[in-house]
Amino acid sequence: MTETPNIWNTGLPLLILGALGWLVPRTFVSTDTRSHGSVAVAVVASAIALVAISALVLVAFDTLAYQSAMAVGGAFLVAEIALRGSVLFAIAWGPMLLLSWFNLAQRVEVQRGKDMAKGNMP
Repeated sequence: MTETPNIWNTGLPLLILGALGWLVPRTFVSTDTRSHGSVAVAVVASAIALVAISALVLVAFDTLAYQSAMAVGGAFLVAEIALRGSVLFAIAWGPMLLLSWFNLAQRVEVQRGKDMAKGNMP
């Protein structure tokens, strides 16, 4: 028996992951950074973290299917299925991650502009 998509098993996970796509990169970047390289590294680290978080959300919101997989193939099968499915959640967090990257890059340029106005740039 399959469960029909509704707000609790589809909408809520997508909203959570979309919000995390915006928030996670901000936890990896300091507010006073002036380096686009550190922002890029933070975005890549965020993407990796979001794949793992998506797998956890997938397991949390589809518990019955993963209990069956655990009984059949164990933890490795559950991890494999969850990680494959979590990549599809990039539809939810991917655009938000890109918007966050753009916003963080703008913040770097604002900081650099303030430094230039003060005469602190080398």
